[in-house]
Amino acid sequence: MAKHLVTILNDDIKLEVEDGKNLLSAIQEAKLALDAPCGGQGKCGKCKVLINGEEALACQTEVSGDILVKLPEKAENTILTEGLVATTQADGKNKYVLAYDIGTTTVVAYLMNGETGEQITTASLLNPQTTYGGDVIARVQYQVTNPDSTELRDCIRTAMEALAKEAASKAGIKVEDITLVSMVGNTAMHHLMMGISPKSLTTPPYMPTVYEKLSLPLHDILPIFPKGEFRALPNVAGFVGADTVGCMLSTRFDQKEKVTLMIDIGTNGEMVIGNKDRRICCSTAAGPAFEGARISQGMRGATGAVDHAHWENDHLEYHVIGDVEAIGICGSGVLDVISALLNAGIINWRGKLTTDTSYPYTDEGGVERQMPYYQIPGSQVRITQQDVREIQLAKSAIRSGIDLLIKSLGKTTDDVEEVLLAGAFGNYMSPEAACRIGMIPPELLPKIKSIGNAAGEGSKLAAVNEEEFEYAGRLHEGVEFLELASLPEFMSLYGQNLNFPR
Repeated sequence: MAKHLVTILNDDIKLEVEDGKNLLSAIQEAKLALDAPCGGQGKCGKCKVLINGEEALACQTEVSGDILVKLPEKAENTILTEGLVATTQADGKNKYVLAYDIGTTTVVAYLMNGETGEQITTASLLNPQTTYGGDVIARVQYQVTNPDSTELRDCIRTAMEALAKEAASKAGIKVEDITLVSMVGNTAMHHLMMGISPKSLTTPPYMPTVYEKLSLPLHDILPIFPKGEFRALPNVAGFVGADTVGCMLSTRFDQKEKVTLMIDIGTNGEMVIGNKDRRICCSTAAGPAFEGARISQGMRGATGAVDHAHWENDHLEYHVIGDVEAIGICGSGVLDVISALLNAGIINWRGKLTTDTSYPYTDEGGVERQMPYYQIPGSQVRITQQDVREIQLAKSAIRSGIDLLIKSLGKTTDDVEEVLLAGAFGNYMSPEAACRIGMIPPELLPKIKSIGNAAGEGSKLAAVNEEEFEYAGRLHEGVEFLELASLPEFMSLYGQNLNFPR
């Protein structure tokens, strides 16, 4: 078969690509970073590249000749690495340990002193699996469709090794000085990294293949390390994974006296409610809207993203990361803008934009329509009617999960004494905006506390002390799982929660 030369102008990389091959696939195989949150279906528009100077979607392009390709410039992303300070006595069995938090969007590594428990340095990057889809479902489907492929496993392990080298270099030590590694991640990330088939997550009852904590030879998982132990925290359910266990470990959730609601909002929203007497968890598919995907001009929290906004003196005040010209909007910014427009009456309680401004577009059925939008003043960034709808879908999923968890515990909203927001989105978003749009019950606003990367803190605890790892192994056994989709009232509640509070 004929082959063509594809030159990636950014780094002057030359690829030999077979005639008719999909350009996104070729870029993926070359291990070059290019976002494709929709998994290459041509829906998100995030894999835009310049081909011979003209804009095109890589996922919709077949290579039929020699071409010059320019990838989007890499933005400087803001990655949350810090969480609440959970302390424990290091057991001193290892001089240096490394703790990973593998998120759907980002990967963070913490280098720790195994003798004192002190954090030495951190390293982080965007999860390279994003090229295969912005959410866990897209990646799981890719793996299930290509069962013999090791691409998703290999790319995340390569990223982990790169972070290990970076952390060791920062600390002035050798990689081989690290003799223990721990890991947390949601169930899909856990299975994909471990090389475990995620097929069980796609069929009823949607449960993990592996629940229990794992202790394995480190070299078998990450060959960069010549010796040592690899620890993976346990999973609770199909989409409540080791990251939730890490959050529970770092907050000592099973020891709490107060009725506590803990929420980790991302592409998949995981929630736990309860205290020392009883604990119930659930997961809900919020989708990637809170991370900027499926938003017309959405982006991650990077330079140029509108990240905060409020309505003041009859106009929108907003902030842009890096104090530069706005080029897009991240999840916290979308939440703030929609909250502000609700307060201004520009969006009504049903989510309809009342502005007269609109632009023509063609829907998937080929019908020409008009799409209302709100232009953020002094910028080229706009919030469209479809963006508002995406946030309504995402926030309703979270709120419905909260409502049903509270009910399943036999409590009311008034009985909830504490709300803990974990994860990057929970850290950067405005609790006021989250309550204003109805994602979190408004009466809980005074009880909300952001706890940062609590999952990462749990991974650190399991790395520096073996007893903490054993504790994590027991934690997941005492948690009940609520399957929202099996509850008759879920869909009716979901429909009700689509609306905004009046």
